[in-house]
Amino acid sequence: MENLRVLVVEDEPTMCKLLKDMLHQTGATMVVECADAASARKQFAESRFHIVMLDLGLPDMDGHELMQELKAANEQQHIVLVTADDSIDSIQRAISAGANGYVVKPYSLEKIQDVVNNYVMVHGGEGEALKGISRHH
Repeated sequence: MENLRVLVVEDEPTMCKLLKDMLHQTGATMVVECADAASARKQFAESRFHIVMLDLGLPDMDGHELMQELKAANEQQHIVLVTADDSIDSIQRAISAGANGYVVKPYSLEKIQDVVNNYVMVHGGEGEALKGISRHH
């Protein structure tokens, strides 16, 4: 899949940079960073993204609520929630609310590759591989 565009909504600068670097390693060509729900809404309205990586703990809004807003605007939007909360309740709530994936921090290249591969499998056609993806670390 060419020109993979990802919106990263993460308020922790170190985590945001790490996630952005990993996304580039998996073949993402455009990664836009937002530190809060307000800027994420603006970016989402102005551009189309293949994947939205959304932190649940944002300073101005709960990530679950923002996900519901984004899904209401585009029900086909591929949204992956990222959080330190690995509780079954949180994961079930996310999936039942429409999340396409759930990544527990800390990020690993393998987890981020799985997110991208899942998107390609669902939206990009079977067997279509992204450049630069390798299962080796």
